[in-house]
Amino acid sequence: MQRMSGIDPMFVYSDTPVTPMEVAYTCVFDPATAPGGYSFGAVRAVLADRVPTMLPLLRRMMPVPLGLDHPRWVDDPGFDLDNHLRRAALPAPGGDVELRAKVAEVMGRPLDHSQPPWEMHMVEGLAGGRVALIAKVHHSVIDGVAGVQLMAQLLDFSPEGRPADTADTAAAAASAADGGATADGGTTGEATGGATTTAASATTAASATTAASATTAGVRWRAPSLPSSVQLVAHAIPSVVTSPIRAFGALREIGKTAIRMAQRALDEETPPLSIPLGAPATFETPVGAARSVAFAELGLGPVRELKERFGVTINDVILAVCSGALRAHLAKHDYLAGSDQEPGSPLVAVVPISVRSDSPEDDLGNRLSAMFVPLANDLPDPIDRLRSIAAASASAKAQERAVGYGPMASALSEAVPPVLARRVIRMGISMGALRRARAGNLMISNVPGPDFPLYFAGMQMMAAYPLGPVVDGVALNITVQSYNDTLFVGLNACASAVPDLSGLACSIVNELAHMTEAAEHAYNRMGSIERRARSARLAS
Repeated sequence: MQRMSGIDPMFVYSDTPVTPMEVAYTCVFDPATAPGGYSFGAVRAVLADRVPTMLPLLRRMMPVPLGLDHPRWVDDPGFDLDNHLRRAALPAPGGDVELRAKVAEVMGRPLDHSQPPWEMHMVEGLAGGRVALIAKVHHSVIDGVAGVQLMAQLLDFSPEGRPADTADTAAAAASAADGGATADGGTTGEATGGATTTAASATTAASATTAASATTAGVRWRAPSLPSSVQLVAHAIPSVVTSPIRAFGALREIGKTAIRMAQRALDEETPPLSIPLGAPATFETPVGAARSVAFAELGLGPVRELKERFGVTINDVILAVCSGALRAHLAKHDYLAGSDQEPGSPLVAVVPISVRSDSPEDDLGNRLSAMFVPLANDLPDPIDRLRSIAAASASAKAQERAVGYGPMASALSEAVPPVLARRVIRMGISMGALRRARAGNLMISNVPGPDFPLYFAGMQMMAAYPLGPVVDGVALNITVQSYNDTLFVGLNACASAVPDLSGLACSIVNELAHMTEAAEHAYNRMGSIERRARSARLAS
């Protein structure tokens, strides 16, 4: 039995039937590399062998009676793989439209919390003989960085796979996926917090090794019976007794944060303090249950070239690409920042930041903070947008590091009585408090992944589109992950809030080409002396 900690319980309390707090991957595979081709039985056999080595997938959440403390993770004695693995087939012609419709259906249906909160859908009938895997898990289990580690344990380096009941290779895969983070050396998007994800790899490997020890010598994993209400209360008593200490710690953290914010506001050498409230009203509508999903792919090469040419980060380029795409998309739908509807107000992106430490206590849960970045979509020139976003992002990142939103959120989560936290969060959701406060218009995450091909049941993974949750007040989520020299973009949105999501995905692809062309023109306009001086600055 393990107590939920940090911000993980907040994802449980924020979960509603209309806004399930769930993250997902849509992976497309080519069966041509698999010995004997694709078969559902082969996929199930791989999962039956590896899932028992992955402890986060074997645990369900149980609330503590009377809301005395945060929920507990407990091993599920009734775990049955067939309750989590589903088989589906797309209608003809099995193209992008049909796949997106299936993924949207899965994303709009909440997980069953009476069992480990995850599910996988093996989707057949894709055009060209390909198959897809839709893997969905509750956000309280993992964040984006940990999701990469977890997926790596399911995948292989070669079509031949690895021996059954071997945890070492799974750990190596997780570590290699971490080492394959090619974006800014692991400082982009959810990996922006300055902490490396090595600890997450080590913890994942340790969990795999621990669980795998139960699978050696033919002995499979078995869970004890579920704890009784009395046992749950007994387990919670030490936490209840120490709650005043945590409350004091939260007050101290709030005080320290207030002091740091005041010091930063008074420092004339730092940019003005950014308060995450009052974003434009774009996409401000109550979120419904129906989802719209779209996908895009960007070459990592052109993104790296823009990064080097302008001395920015890959995350800055991604934000600028999204900014230009949103500008074009909103203009097409008569909703442009700078118009009479939104006078001079750029959209604001909520950008998650990983704050994982090197502590072995950092497990597969969430270690997140956030920064709030104006997207400069009121500027017509793409290079001006990139430079403005790079400056705003650097300022927001420095502010987050100085202020420490992540530690403060964790401290508050630990201090507020769970019964009160749940009621306050649910009341705020029902009243649309977050939507009216408008901390941001959309969420943009960038997660580094492996730069080499991976395989599942012998099939090469050709695409891996990540998808993040939609919440009331942030009706659009754009998540990006690098894999094998490509950036795969997953868009998840409230279907009634964001029109023509597939058109926005096309605009993202077009915007990268537009930015590349604009960069060439800007470079060609430079004089030879200016070019040499700029090259020297970048090299130093």
